[in-house]
Amino acid sequence: MRKDTGFSLIELITIMAILSILCTVAIPSLFEWLPKHRVGGAARDVKSTLEFARASAIRTNADVTVSFDWANERLTVESGGTTLRTRQLTGGVDLQNIDLGTPVTFNGHGFSNASGQVRVEHSNNAALRRSISLTIGGNFRIH
Repeated sequence: MRKDTGFSLIELITIMAILSILCTVAIPSLFEWLPKHRVGGAARDVKSTLEFARASAIRTNADVTVSFDWANERLTVESGGTTLRTRQLTGGVDLQNIDLGTPVTFNGHGFSNASGQVRVEHSNNAALRRSISLTIGGNFRIH
């Protein structure tokens, strides 16, 4: 006796139909989620770059400067003329200066020379945005 293995044509068609229905439901949600994720990720990149600069200043007890390239959505961390890190934000987001004096310099105690906000905004939807605030004391917050 021979036992048949595998799937029948009806079983394969049924599975294909179920998968196509699931994809029809899931794909629009993915397209709504992706821009929010890009903006949130870019805001976390800005915050982590500022945190890195502050930690480097405290660790080396030297001034560390963060420069913002607003046109190219780029941040550069420098100390004593040496570039420590350059962060290019992902495509589809814009970096905007709200009221933060630039460049921002952290001293050896972790204090900054400026306070204010930087905004990360989606290029095609201004309603999708996150602000990163910086205090003189060197504290950061995303909101």
